[in-house]
Amino acid sequence: MNILFKKSLLAFAAYTLTTFSALAAQITIESPAQALANRQPVVVRVFLDPEQERLSGLSGDFSFPTDLFTLESISNESSVVSLWVNQPALSNEKYFDNRTHVTFEGIFPGGFDGVQSPYYTGKKKGIIFSVTLIPKNKGVATLLVDDITLNAFTSDAKRIPVESAVATIYVPTLLDAIPVKISSPTRVKNQTLSVQITRNELVNNNAWYVLVHDTNETSAIQKIQIAETDDYNGELVRDSSWRIVKNPYVLLYQARTKYINVKVTYANNTYTTVTIPPVENSQSISLLSRILVGVVLVLLVLYFYGKSLIIILFKKKQ
Repeated sequence: MNILFKKSLLAFAAYTLTTFSALAAQITIESPAQALANRQPVVVRVFLDPEQERLSGLSGDFSFPTDLFTLESISNESSVVSLWVNQPALSNEKYFDNRTHVTFEGIFPGGFDGVQSPYYTGKKKGIIFSVTLIPKNKGVATLLVDDITLNAFTSDAKRIPVESAVATIYVPTLLDAIPVKISSPTRVKNQTLSVQITRNELVNNNAWYVLVHDTNETSAIQKIQIAETDDYNGELVRDSSWRIVKNPYVLLYQARTKYINVKVTYANNTYTTVTIPPVENSQSISLLSRILVGVVLVLLVLYFYGKSLIIILFKKKQ
């Protein structure tokens, strides 16, 4: 009887620990299981899953074997982190573990408990940042996020227990480096891209700015380009008119008299465009209307006054 009770107790404890672990806030790594032999870049994304917690801040250290990969770029586009204390960047510290380290630290002024979208119910995990790695040697690479700190959205910013995140990528025998012809990006329709124009007293004296966000988790944003033109179709904008910008972007034409063309290019060599028409040109239209009304009134006065004057002169001659 005692043996059965002990086994039941152990089973209950194991179930409780498993359930608690599944519901605890965590950082995860998503990456392909294997790199390509032709040395194609590998995109690795680091996600935050708050589960039932509401978080106020986070920090950590992402690393990978230096002898297996070269870091090509770091991107925090579409990140759920609204305010960075230290943006994801190569660490300046000296390490003796033969690994390349990317450190990061950010806060959530209003708290973060998951990503909401009209395209699904509930809340999902959100991307923290992504890195693009270039394979350079054969082997099994262990990707690691450790030294993690997650703080609860409480008055004392209570620290939440969290485990390190681990993922592996197998790098096969690589082919000799061959010049690869880069094809032009393919245009796609994107239903998850959000482009908002807003203003805030804290941003450049209440200036209008563009904020780009994408909830799509399949490919990271590589660059954002904006052109403020008179063209209503983003496909007709000249290449010289596009400017690579940071997110958010303060509008050049604050009067909002231009079409705002946004082009977002993704790491999978696709892009999408969004065009927002001018919406605050009512003042100029109103002024033009008043001018036209004034001209019409002057012409009417001249017409009736001239007609009356002619009649008077004609009667005097008679």
